[in-house]
Amino acid sequence: MKAAVWKDYHVVEVQEVPDPQISEHEVLIKVWAAGVCATDLEVISGRFIYGAPPHVLGHEIAGEIVQTGSAVTTRRVGERVVVETSVGCGHCEFCRRGDRHLCPEMTEIGFTPHWGGYAQYVKAPAENLFVIPDNISYDEAGILESTVCPVGGLMRLGVHFGETVLVYGVGPAGIAFIQGAKAMGAGRVIAVARSEERLRRAAGFGADYLICSKTEDVRAKVLEYTDGKGADLVCEAAGSPETILSACACARRSGRIILYGIPDRDKPLTLPYTDIIMNQLEMYGVVGNPHVWEPLLQLASSGRFNLRDMVTAAFPLDRIGDAMRLMEDPVHKPIKVVVHPWES
Repeated sequence: MKAAVWKDYHVVEVQEVPDPQISEHEVLIKVWAAGVCATDLEVISGRFIYGAPPHVLGHEIAGEIVQTGSAVTTRRVGERVVVETSVGCGHCEFCRRGDRHLCPEMTEIGFTPHWGGYAQYVKAPAENLFVIPDNISYDEAGILESTVCPVGGLMRLGVHFGETVLVYGVGPAGIAFIQGAKAMGAGRVIAVARSEERLRRAAGFGADYLICSKTEDVRAKVLEYTDGKGADLVCEAAGSPETILSACACARRSGRIILYGIPDRDKPLTLPYTDIIMNQLEMYGVVGNPHVWEPLLQLASSGRFNLRDMVTAAFPLDRIGDAMRLMEDPVHKPIKVVVHPWES
């Protein structure tokens, strides 16, 4: 099969590699669309150490089942599926209760040792697959993984009807926070970003108020929009010390804060512990969650969560280098890019 192989740091080459061989509990998937994730770019460059080359990356995967293992009874050949990527040990307390994403030995499809979706075929445990609704395209399903963490955080905390939700960052995660909050009943969603273009995007996905942090006082504007109270729920998807501190300052008393963006390791961060304690703030970290995929697919199928407009561009696998360069373009930075392994 054809695959984009991460051969060394900063080096990805499309070449012929052996097809995956499945075990009795696995299925073989023909990959029709794979989302290009910024995390992969960090891994390829060595800015984020998560596995080592040579390897086939790609953890946002949608395709068609072409083979099932001898023990697989829940999936069948021909089904259109999206791949949830967490692989647990199967024996610990977290795996036994269905939370394999919290397994201490958890590994991920798309990262060492599991080959990922930047290839014509990928294998996965049958339990990791979710059927794609008929009205959702492969491209839409191929970026679903990038929205699961934010929406899972919202599902975990809950969005109470009429609440004000403040979102920092308007990349894929920020857009997922905006759409998820709206779908769950938020009264107002406020988006914060440094780029006017990104704020226009935020409005297109449902944000009610826009704050440009480059030119405006974020806290003052939030207080203006919330009658001096602050936001009920703050979603931090920008991942900088400055935005995390601002999130703490903009949450109302007894407010909740979701931490999703990860700051650079070389940037110091000192949390305002006294304010967190005295204002009784709740802070939550979020990671991928297998329980979110099915309801999120149904939300997208119902038209209440727009995946289609998040897909900005598509490339054949042979041009994955162009796809990755577009992802890092500071001027024309897309929301999401997908690659098509079978397109020439």
